[in-house]
Amino acid sequence: MKRVLIADDEAPARRKLARFLEARGDLEVVAEASNGVDAVDLIAITKPEIVFLDIHMPDLDGLGVADAIARAPSPPAIVFVTAHDEYALRAFDVSAVDYLLKPYDRARFDLAVERALARAAMPDAGANALLARIVAQARNEEGFAKRLLVPQENGRSFFLGVGEIVRVASDGNNVELHTRRGRFRLRSTMEALEARLDPAQFVRVHRSHLINIDAVAAIEPAFHGDLTAILRDGERVPWSRRYASRRPDLRL
Repeated sequence: MKRVLIADDEAPARRKLARFLEARGDLEVVAEASNGVDAVDLIAITKPEIVFLDIHMPDLDGLGVADAIARAPSPPAIVFVTAHDEYALRAFDVSAVDYLLKPYDRARFDLAVERALARAAMPDAGANALLARIVAQARNEEGFAKRLLVPQENGRSFFLGVGEIVRVASDGNNVELHTRRGRFRLRSTMEALEARLDPAQFVRVHRSHLINIDAVAAIEPAFHGDLTAILRDGERVPWSRRYASRRPDLRL
């Protein structure tokens, strides 16, 4: 019997997966997680062969989880679970990983399970290499995001090019993306998003602020070694000396 972990921040979604898995009889749910950080910890503890992984979760998204476990000695087979439409899923529809588009039926679920079981039967080295390639392909081969999948209130999502982002502000378990066409909320921590963005284009200037270098018009000194970044739209963003010390190439 194969061990399975479910990671989804929505309890009804976890219950549906658990119910479908229990009905098969050949799979055992060993753990459930409601956020990405817990998912990584539980995967390390329970060592499941298969993980059903929601793409959008608080603290760490599904790709972040996949990235974190890609270098493990025996990575599990991953089935991404998402509410996004087929257009959005083109970024994840690769031959090595299946996905479940909510709402899915039992036939589609069983197909995903069979594909995951086939992947789980691969030698560890092959599975490891495939998972690393999947994550790179979903983000891009350089390892940094070219665009972000941003949810909307109507339940659909759209791709936002990272070049459109002027700055990012932390908002609890979310981040607020300030762009030239408006503001959008994304379920992610600042740390997780920073890791996905190219440091040649984006710089962390404060615990709660990340800015696009191309959007900076000027940098001026503040108090006690701190700086202030003045953006082209007139916005003034504090740049703490703690973060300024990490980027000597951008110092005054």
